[in-house]
Amino acid sequence: MAETLFDKYGGFDTFTQVVTRFYQKVLDNEQLQGYFAATNMERLISHQTNFLSKVLGGPDRYQGLDLKAAHASLKITVADFNEVAELLEEALDEGGVEQADIVTIISAVAGLQDQIVSA
Repeated sequence: MAETLFDKYGGFDTFTQVVTRFYQKVLDNEQLQGYFAATNMERLISHQTNFLSKVLGGPDRYQGLDLKAAHASLKITVADFNEVAELLEEALDEGGVEQADIVTIISAVAGLQDQIVSA
């Protein structure tokens, strides 16, 4: 059986660190921080770690709404979606993820744009 990206990089420990770093970048970003003003970040980090882990071939612990329903009220723009993707790419790079795997992950995220962007 082929090794998943989840396993290759150390599973939940690694991706919890990546997601934590990612959200720190998001919260430091004036363009994006408003989306998270009333958000329980600890819960969101756990939730997003589970989602990313599932996408990367790890265990399916994701128990959230479907993406379209979860993001509809936020009125996310294409520009903001792209900014988030760039910050995720930086966090993955800083977390030691190889460039080829970053491309794979960002491509998977890009495929979700129509479910997240609503403005």
